[in-house]
Amino acid sequence: MKIIVDVMGGDNAPEETVKGAIMAADEQNAELVLVGDRNDIERIAKEQSFDLGRVEVVHTGEIVTMEDDPISVVRAKPDSSMVVGLRMLAEGKGDAFVSTGNTGALFTSATLIVRKAKGVQRAGIGAVLPCEKPVLLLDTGANVTVAEENLEQFAIMGAAYMHKMFGVESPRVGLLNNGAEECKGTELQRAAYKRLQENREINFVGNVEGSALPFDVCDVLVTDGFTGNILLKSVEGVGKMILGKLKNVFTASPVANLSYLMIKPHLRTMKKELDASEHGGAPILGIAKPVIKAHGSSDAKAFKNAIRQAVEFAGSGAMEELEKATQAFAARKKAEREAAKQAALENAQ
Repeated sequence: MKIIVDVMGGDNAPEETVKGAIMAADEQNAELVLVGDRNDIERIAKEQSFDLGRVEVVHTGEIVTMEDDPISVVRAKPDSSMVVGLRMLAEGKGDAFVSTGNTGALFTSATLIVRKAKGVQRAGIGAVLPCEKPVLLLDTGANVTVAEENLEQFAIMGAAYMHKMFGVESPRVGLLNNGAEECKGTELQRAAYKRLQENREINFVGNVEGSALPFDVCDVLVTDGFTGNILLKSVEGVGKMILGKLKNVFTASPVANLSYLMIKPHLRTMKKELDASEHGGAPILGIAKPVIKAHGSSDAKAFKNAIRQAVEFAGSGAMEELEKATQAFAARKKAEREAAKQAALENAQ
């Protein structure tokens, strides 16, 4: 298996991304292709006493910044590490791609270069939330506005991902809403609720309020990208706040420090559960090949975990299940539209 890694994107590149790739090379049973400025890669590898002979390096002369217009990146920066890496993926020179770069640019470039999988209306960015049990939130930023049919397809893709990646049998799908009752939400949520409820291939458990999310109420939570992004960042922020306050409590006095030593293993477990970086990056579901978006502020550990996730995604069979599910969805919707058209013609006669 070969993972293509963009080491020039994000806030902490290339230092943290190259270090994370080096850590991944030591831990993962996969070939890595580091795409970026060769001088930077060689410098950091030398500082880390890492033999670059263990990986492939592809030199590029441009960098996609956070300020770049997502729509024009493919044309404006064809020699960037992001665009070159995605072209390699599309050409079959790797099995998955990982980047911490500009989210909009990565999503748009992946859609243009790698293309969507057959039957996919809209790809979406998923994120595994650090809850009691892993919950996949989809979408988290790619689609600011959606239709109810998009949310239905997100549910299908999310369920396939959780089944293959986390071994969840019949993943429970929830619809993010401002109340649990069927009548809650805007016209979009009410229409999506009806679609999800009527789809027998989805284990739909109803509306899910934000306050219920941490308590194992669903395995997949679908929403539009605007709302999903706000929820994701709120969860991450609250997790960091809790960990920070706990640290302050246990460093407040010698007695508190002693108490900390007694429960240190339990706190480590809690920190791991609340730390979003432990889950790696966010998969872009609906693209024809695995693409992982790591957090823009990823440190070496977080980027290493994103590469691990790419390895697992590419080897899990999730892509095959996703394609099978989305093609079946597209065929069913086509049949429904044709039946509706035929019915309309018969009524007109």
